[in-house]
Amino acid sequence: MADVNLVFLLSISIVTIGYVIKKLKILQEKDGNVIAKIIFNITLPAVILKVTSTLDFDFSLIFLPIINILFGVLMALLGFILFRKYPTKIKGLMMMTLIGFNVAHFTFPIVEGIWGQQGMQFIAFIDAGNAITIFVLCYIVSSIYSPKNYQGGKKGDFKYVGIRILKSAPLMSYFIALIINFSGIILPIFVTDLIDLIARANSALSLLLLGIFLSFKFEKAEWISIIKVLLIRYLCGLCIGLLLFFILPVNQFSHLFRTILTISLVLPIGLAVIPFSVEFDYNQRIVTILVNLSIIISFILLWVLILILDG
Repeated sequence: MADVNLVFLLSISIVTIGYVIKKLKILQEKDGNVIAKIIFNITLPAVILKVTSTLDFDFSLIFLPIINILFGVLMALLGFILFRKYPTKIKGLMMMTLIGFNVAHFTFPIVEGIWGQQGMQFIAFIDAGNAITIFVLCYIVSSIYSPKNYQGGKKGDFKYVGIRILKSAPLMSYFIALIINFSGIILPIFVTDLIDLIARANSALSLLLLGIFLSFKFEKAEWISIIKVLLIRYLCGLCIGLLLFFILPVNQFSHLFRTILTISLVLPIGLAVIPFSVEFDYNQRIVTILVNLSIIISFILLWVLILILDG
């Protein structure tokens, strides 16, 4: 296990470099969208193939994506109940930002830096559940409550949603990696070396991307809604995560398993909600504020939790 403080300081440094590059106008947020596509379609699938296709499968690993999906459903139900009297466009925005996490861009670099391959096998399975949470549950909720009045349009069509899901490179990578793993297929050395080389770029690119998208221009409008979303996400995530850490039997679930499961429930809002907000005509400014604040909060929480739980 690497030094936790060193890993976080290195991560902060790379995020800061990304932020400074943006402020110096060497790169802009629109360039960040290009980097995001490279990560989403190339380096992240490489990480998934590298980790998932070679891991030693344990039945307890199934627990990780299931918890993530169930937590997403819980957040959707809480959002529906607590915000039922809100205007539709606000209700949809708040429910959308309650569901799902930024696992790959935010957590992969930190987990890999601290725990290496052992930690990556756990976080990869969490991200498999999160892919379903984000690209299925969150996407459907976003479309249902969209300010656009979908009447027979493609965005209200489950066939359209299904096609979008099938086009998700990370989600398909999980399926391919699991097929390779369970079938015992041995990939040629050239292929594994190529995947490994591409995967190495993921951590640095992901952290740079966070810096490029990071913004401290928070306006006062809709602060009550913003605070409610953040309180619900983090209070529920922290309480359920710590509860699971202490009640899961230690003879069946390792300390590392329980630690990563706990921190996985206090991760930032998934970056995917930003393009969702554009596609479904939500208030993009509020969504961006929520994403940025959640990155800052989660960074502090993870640092503290890892030092306490794994110290």
